[in-house]
Amino acid sequence: MWSVAIYYIVLLITVAVAIRRGGPFERWAAYTALIASVLTSAVSPFPTWTDIEFNIFVIDVFVLLSFWYIALKTQSFWPYWITGWQLIAIFAHIQKYMFAEILARPYSLLSVYISYPILLLIIYAAGSSNRKADSAA
Repeated sequence: MWSVAIYYIVLLITVAVAIRRGGPFERWAAYTALIASVLTSAVSPFPTWTDIEFNIFVIDVFVLLSFWYIALKTQSFWPYWITGWQLIAIFAHIQKYMFAEILARPYSLLSVYISYPILLLIIYAAGSSNRKADSAA
């Protein structure tokens, strides 16, 4: 249970930093992560990871589309990284669907822990967002 609490602490820090320091795309990415996390907890509070978690897969696809939209609309490079990491999470679901012999633990770890680099990069992007504006002035 501590892992869920730690994740939500990191998520809330990400949202707070994005609101305080980030631009519109950093806030959009943080809100996407927040909404996806809350939806995931609501639709699959205790996933078993023994079969493909279809509800989580659908949410992850929408997150991928949101991150992809950000990547297409901004001149920054960070959205490509978070889109790529989200694509790895999508491929984990597809692999589990294709190969039932994949164990539940690696499937869950790949699906869950890929969120941390995404959140940390959003924090970094939000923190450097104001620096770009300061240097342009």
